Amino acid sequence: MIDTMTEACSFCLKGADEVARLLGGVSGVRICDGCVATCDAILADPDVPFPGFEGDDDEALLARLGPANDLVRSAEAGLRGLVAVLRERDVSWARIGDAVGTTRQAAWERFSQTTGPGAE
Repeated sequence: MIDTMTEACSFCLKGADEVARLLGGVSGVRICDGCVATCDAILADPDVPFPGFEGDDDEALLARLGPANDLVRSAEAGLRGLVAVLRERDVSWARIGDAVGTTRQAAWERFSQTTGPGAE
């Protein structure tokens, strides 16, 4: 799934064609040169705020929806993969539910359909 994701910064959601440089990790998380510079400024002075989307016009915000949606899908796929590994190791639904801040039943309902044989 990561291979088909829109190449965009995971923080500001600007596409690769909008930034000078885009760095990526193995998990699909990416950060652009502009966000790295902002992080450097924040590390130097914690009172520097991380910029929001308030200054962007509607078209810029609409352009960010695709990359944001790709990040959500990628995170969900990663989460399901972790749950599948835990279930293969016979970790209980109760422990998985605790880890994601929900009940055993809610964890089972959310993840059991995609964790393979023996999901019950």
